[in-house]
Amino acid sequence: MLPLNLVSDLEKAITNKSAEVGAMLNQITDLFLLNVGHYTVEQLDVYDVVLKKLIAKVEVAARAMLARRLALVNKAPANTIRSLAFDDAIEVAEPILSQYHALDDDILTQCIAIKGQEHLLAIATRNKISETVSYQLIIKGSKRVMGTLASNPGAAISDPSVGLLVQKSVEDDWLLECVAGRNDLPEHHLRELLSKASAIVRQRLITANPGLSDIIQKILPVKGSSASNKAPSPIRDYSTAERVVKSLELTETVVIEFARQKKLAEMVVSIAQLSRLSVYEIERLFMGTWTSPVAVILKALGFHLSAVDAIYNSRLSTGEVIRGDLIQTKAEFIAIRRPTAERILRFFYAKRAVTMSNLAGSASLGHRVN
Repeated sequence: MLPLNLVSDLEKAITNKSAEVGAMLNQITDLFLLNVGHYTVEQLDVYDVVLKKLIAKVEVAARAMLARRLALVNKAPANTIRSLAFDDAIEVAEPILSQYHALDDDILTQCIAIKGQEHLLAIATRNKISETVSYQLIIKGSKRVMGTLASNPGAAISDPSVGLLVQKSVEDDWLLECVAGRNDLPEHHLRELLSKASAIVRQRLITANPGLSDIIQKILPVKGSSASNKAPSPIRDYSTAERVVKSLELTETVVIEFARQKKLAEMVVSIAQLSRLSVYEIERLFMGTWTSPVAVILKALGFHLSAVDAIYNSRLSTGEVIRGDLIQTKAEFIAIRRPTAERILRFFYAKRAVTMSNLAGSASLGHRVN
């Protein structure tokens, strides 16, 4: 498996702390990946010992590269995977925690118990999450972690855990919307959640999930119910701005320039097109008090802190004081990694596609029945 000269070079590099350890790590990883999935237990153990010795000697960037390469393979060396998953550097741990399918619940729950919120957020984006792991994420996770978990269609959440989510979402509109948007939410929890939602949040939920309209009307009828099934119109008329933006190659620099010139309509349209969200969604998120989704969207687009400041300040009138929502958003923007933000947006796109597909199917069925 490992050429004799490579083993000899390995021992020398580790003993002498040679700068070649990183290159050797890549070489051995290449060798391992050539026949991945076909090793015996004994062969995996050999690679495990070698890789663990090497990752103990290399910098974060080399460990992160190894994690990205092993995250998508089957049957990687178990102790190496565990070491990477528990790495203090989130750029090392994130690929394993979010993508390596063979992590068992014991490792995940232990990681939740001893690591910080960035590690928990990575776990919350996994394609499949058991009820046990979901419960621990709800117990220890921040609102951002819980919202990501609630928005993840691959997360199994037990009835008692949903009850905890409902309790924790009462004072946070974004989290409440994430929980209410789950397709598998038991009706008794949905009713409790909607009864605690503000009129504005209920209207947004109807817009995103028209199927909730009847339930909302039964719990708390909205005045002017004939209009309640229609998506609210944006505050502004964006038709002119859309024509302007259509002629441009959209970049972060363009958005910042719109913000500095206080061309709010063009700024909103640009962010909407870059993020593949509707103008209404961007207007709602960006023109009022900022919450976590703003940080997620801007980080997913690859924007920088200068853009965050420019976009926020563009909405303020002369002499208006910057509020705490900017500080909170900037803290979340710094903390979240771009791959994680992109993954959260992908979950949203997937949920929206399922909703639209279901609506189209219902309309088609109704057409045939009539």
